[in-house]
Amino acid sequence: MKEFKGKAALAILCGILGLVISMQFKTVRNTPGGGTISTQKAHQLAIELNNLRNEKELLNEELTNLERRLKEYELSESDENLIIKNLKNDLERYQLYTGLKPAVGPGVTITVEDPATESPSTEGSFIMYNYDIILSLINKLNASGAEAISINDQRYIATTEVYYTSNNILINQVPTNPPFVIKAIGNPDTLEAALNMRFDVVWEMRQYGLQVNIKKENMIEVPRYNKVIEYKYAKPIETVQ
Repeated sequence: MKEFKGKAALAILCGILGLVISMQFKTVRNTPGGGTISTQKAHQLAIELNNLRNEKELLNEELTNLERRLKEYELSESDENLIIKNLKNDLERYQLYTGLKPAVGPGVTITVEDPATESPSTEGSFIMYNYDIILSLINKLNASGAEAISINDQRYIATTEVYYTSNNILINQVPTNPPFVIKAIGNPDTLEAALNMRFDVVWEMRQYGLQVNIKKENMIEVPRYNKVIEYKYAKPIETVQ
């Protein structure tokens, strides 16, 4: 009798499991696209996965360097030269990160010009009146792993302002005009693939008739930020040991 009850319970569980699988299969089958991922979405996910892998490698490398330096400090507390050397390396790294030092490396160069068919009688420039598309392009580069960016030889940093006034676009308070040449240091293949994604910012710019040229470079140079950064209100928080 117990054996019969056990078999009956097993049969009921198998039936329920089969019903759940059948419903799940039906749901996936009825989903638009047949449950498959579009090529565009798959491409975007591949780029995001590559960025996460790169970030993981950088973090692992940073952890290794910190552990190595910690051992050096422990073994050489009296060696002031080593401490000064490490502090100097830290200073240079953070200066590069904040844009206070010029940067060099592989990446892409993007040239953006007004539509070639623009009538000579048309006043102004499409890019000038729609400069927010330049900001969208910068955001796309940052999201794709760009490590240093410049616009018409103006280094783009956290405090960089881009806005239209007096028939000019001011970048770091410097008047600039089209064409805009944007340089970005990073993985050239990743940056190019991100910029060429269908229905994204570059695609949209081209729909407006803008001439956008993307060129991969083995070596480009991005200048330093040449203004003084002063903080009048923000202050660092002192940690209590």
